[in-house]
Amino acid sequence: MIFKNAHIYRLNSALNITEEQLNNYLGEKAFIPCSGIRPSSFGWIQPLAEGGLAHEVSGCFLLCAKKEDKVIPSSALTDVLNEKIDRLETTESRPVRAKEKQNLKEDALAELLPRALPKSKRIFGYISTFDDLVVVDTASSSEAEIFLNHLRETLGSLKVIPPQVKYKPIDTYTHWLRYGKLPENFSLGDQCDLIDPEDSSTANFRRQDLGTGEVRSHLDVGKICSKISLVWRGELKVSIDKDLTLRQIKLLSSNDSLEEEIDAVAKIDAAFVSMTLEFSRFLPDLFAALGGETRS
Repeated sequence: MIFKNAHIYRLNSALNITEEQLNNYLGEKAFIPCSGIRPSSFGWIQPLAEGGLAHEVSGCFLLCAKKEDKVIPSSALTDVLNEKIDRLETTESRPVRAKEKQNLKEDALAELLPRALPKSKRIFGYISTFDDLVVVDTASSSEAEIFLNHLRETLGSLKVIPPQVKYKPIDTYTHWLRYGKLPENFSLGDQCDLIDPEDSSTANFRRQDLGTGEVRSHLDVGKICSKISLVWRGELKVSIDKDLTLRQIKLLSSNDSLEEEIDAVAKIDAAFVSMTLEFSRFLPDLFAALGGETRS
């Protein structure tokens, strides 16, 4: 198991909780499928095929949330709404007012929702009690916030903030690109996003040597780097946004030697331990490369 993305949050204080206690909390906010006119649902499900709602390995709790939304095609909503408008205009021989149209639209939604097909998605995350971190595997900032807010409601309180570093990431990424001198253990990857702060024009490089004159020419005219691909210790490749969100995470030294006969849960445990240990080594190096974390 390796997360493809990582929204990272720092716990303000240590979270002292057992797997049994966490499972009890999660059970109170477990996933309930959409039904009737309920358009969406969000809650906890088992991260593994067996076991509880929290799966603990070496001080890390693996969690999984399920997000479900009923999908109503806009064309279907429009057809039902138009039928209602036509019926009312014919019956009362007058045009339908704007407020009435809004009420009719709500009626159409209520009529279609029970028949709508749900669309679901699983969002994984974990709590590291020894690193004081919460990590959420999603490319969407809004989904990460929904996950975090649901976890906060589940636990009653959860004080977290994104990592606060001393150096401004955009300025640091730009400096690395311009001079090619990166901190120990880091080297440039093969992609970056540049943006002009004056006119918002962009230049995006993919699968390209970032030390070329083409990249520097964009920096020379004032563009800055908002996203950069880095390789860490030759083991991990990742793209990092200006807000320190990790994307396109890839282990370059993944262990594929696990025997197929090994129990599925044991394989996931081993992969989960490998991933969390890698993050626990990588993140301090990343934060140090950005001047270190500042504590408010």
